[in-house]
Amino acid sequence: MPNIDPIDRLFDAAREEAVDTSRLEFAFETRLLARIRDEQTSSIFAWAWKLAPFFAAVVIAVGLWNRPSAAELNGTATMVADAVRQHPNRILLSLVDRDL
Repeated sequence: MPNIDPIDRLFDAAREEAVDTSRLEFAFETRLLARIRDEQTSSIFAWAWKLAPFFAAVVIAVGLWNRPSAAELNGTATMVADAVRQHPNRILLSLVDRDL
């Protein structure tokens, strides 16, 4: 053989060597399914705990965003007072009509 590179000789030797994988093959499916089952049960709770502060911030932001301002409350109080003065017996109907 003419001048063969040492790295090529190493690659050839590695290709010819049979690797013993019997130790890794033993109960592979059982270990794999146990690992998947373990990750599935813990991952949902782990994600929930990691995302809880984010959801709390979203709830607070939505609550603040939907909070009525003083002008809206004053307008609603004026409208209810006018409805009571005009039709004292129909106060419930005036409140229901406002939301529709």
